[in-house]
Amino acid sequence: MNNALMYFLKVNIAIALFYLFYRLVFYKDTFWATRRFYLVFSILLSVVYPFISFSGWLEKQEPMQAIITNYVQLNEITVTNASVTYLNTENLLLAVYGLVSLILFIRMVIQLSSILRWRMKGIKQLLHGVEIVSIDSMITPFSFFSIIFMNPSLHNEQETDQILTHENTHARQRHSLDVLMSELMTILFWINPAAWLLKREIRHNLEFLADNSVIQSGIDSKNYQYHLLQLSYQVPENQLMNKFNISPLKKRITMMNQQKTKKAGILKYSLIIPLALALVLSSNAETLVNKTKNVISQKEVVSEELAGSAKTDISRTVNDSNPNKATIAQTTTDSLPQNSKQVIEKSDKDQIYTVVEKMPQYPGGEKELLSYIGHNIKYPVEAQQKGIQGTSIIRFVVNKYGKIENAVVVRGLDQDCDNEGLRVINSLPNWIPGEQNGKKVSVYYVLPITFKLKDDSKSEAKGFDPKNPPLYIVDGIEVNKSEIKTLKTENIKEVSVLKDASATAINGDKGKNGVVLITMKKGISINAVTK
Repeated sequence: MNNALMYFLKVNIAIALFYLFYRLVFYKDTFWATRRFYLVFSILLSVVYPFISFSGWLEKQEPMQAIITNYVQLNEITVTNASVTYLNTENLLLAVYGLVSLILFIRMVIQLSSILRWRMKGIKQLLHGVEIVSIDSMITPFSFFSIIFMNPSLHNEQETDQILTHENTHARQRHSLDVLMSELMTILFWINPAAWLLKREIRHNLEFLADNSVIQSGIDSKNYQYHLLQLSYQVPENQLMNKFNISPLKKRITMMNQQKTKKAGILKYSLIIPLALALVLSSNAETLVNKTKNVISQKEVVSEELAGSAKTDISRTVNDSNPNKATIAQTTTDSLPQNSKQVIEKSDKDQIYTVVEKMPQYPGGEKELLSYIGHNIKYPVEAQQKGIQGTSIIRFVVNKYGKIENAVVVRGLDQDCDNEGLRVINSLPNWIPGEQNGKKVSVYYVLPITFKLKDDSKSEAKGFDPKNPPLYIVDGIEVNKSEIKTLKTENIKEVSVLKDASATAINGDKGKNGVVLITMKKGISINAVTK
C-alpha cells in the first residue's frame, strides 16, 4: 500500500473516531467553547498525527521491542513481471475521487467570490457602534471573519441589537476559520460520512456560542427566539457565511432553554488525551515494526556471515606454517564486550554497526525506499523465460556520510536477478546516516528482493493444452510426445518454454501451440536415450 493511500486511510479513521467520541461523550453538554476546541482539535490532529513520530524513543524500550519482535517477519520488496499501465482501476478511481474534490473546491471558490461581490457592492457604516457593510437588498444578516453584512432598514432597533450581538460574536471569535477548515475537510475527505457530520456539528456549535452571547448580554431569551422564528423562512444560500437564522432553529432554541451542565462535567474532556495518544501510537506502530524487521534481518544475515568468516580465519591460522603472519578476528558476538556486540570492526578507525541508537533512514522513510526500488528495478527477461522465482538478499553499508557502498549479495537467486538488485541498490540516493552516541556512523542494511512471476506466467510454464500439444525439440532435434516420456529428469540440463510470437518466429507454424526446448547434459545423446 503506497504512502498516500495509507495516509488517507489514517486520516479518515481518525475523523470517524473523533466524531463517534463526540457523539457519545460531549453531544449534550453546554460547554460550547470547550466543544469548539475539541472539534477544531479533532480535525487538526486527524490531518497531522500520521506525521508525528517518536518511534526512536519506543525502540529503546525493551518491553515494546520484545512484543513486536514476536510478530515481525523479514521485510521485502517483491518484483513481478506485470506490465506497467496507467489505465487501471486504481488510477480510474483516483481520478473520479479527484474530480469530485475539484468540483467541491470550485463550489467553495464561487461562494467566496459571492461574498467578495457583496463586500464591493455594500457601503461601510457604523450601526449602534458596530461597523457593518450595509446591503440595500433583501438579505439575511451574516458575517464573514470580521465583516458583518446586513440591511438595517429591514429590522427595528431591538432586532438590530440582537443581530449585531450575535454576528459580532462570530466576527470577534473568528468563527469563519472553523467554517473554512471544516469545508476543506469535506473537500479532501468527501467520501467519509463522518467528515460531513463533523462539519455540521462545528456549524451548530458556533451558533450555540453566538446565541449564548446574546442571552448573556441581557437580551430577553423569548424575544430573541421569536425573532429567530420570524426569519426562519429565509434559507441560507451560502454555506461559508455565519448566518443569523442558520438551521436547525429547533435545536438552537432547545440549547438556549437547556439547563447548564455542571462544571465538574468539563473533566470528561480530558479523555481526548488518551484518544489522541492511541492514534499517534497506532501510527508509530507500523514504523516501529518495519524498523524492527530490518534489525532482525540484519542480525540473521550478518550472524551467518560472521560465523562463516570465523571458521575461515581459524582454519587459515592453524594451517599456516608461520602463525605470526595471520591473526584470528574476534567475529562472534559472544566474544565481544557487552557494549561492543553491535559492532563489526573493519579497522581501528572504521567501524560498521549492525544496530545503532538511530538507524540510517532513506529520505521519506522505508516506504519511499521500497517505492523507489519497485519503480526502478526490472525483472530480467532471461530469468522470466527460465521461470526463475525467489528472493535475492542484498546487504550494503550506509556510511557516515549517507552514501551507499559495499553492496553484496549475501544470499543469491540467479546471476541476472542478483545483478539487477545490486544495480538498483547502488543507484540509491544519499540516506540520512545512522548515529551512535551522538556521532554519525556507518551501518549495515539488509534488504530482501523477491522476484515473482504472475500466476498466468507460471501456468504457462507448467504445461500446455493437451488437445493442442506443443513442439518438442531436444538438442535441436524435433521429437514426439512419446519420446519425451522416455527422458529421465536427471539427464536434463535445462528446459525453456517459448509461446506466441517467440515460438512461431523461430519454428514457423509448427510452433503455433508453443515450443519446449530441452537441453541434455553433456555426454548424453537424445538418440541413445530414445532407442
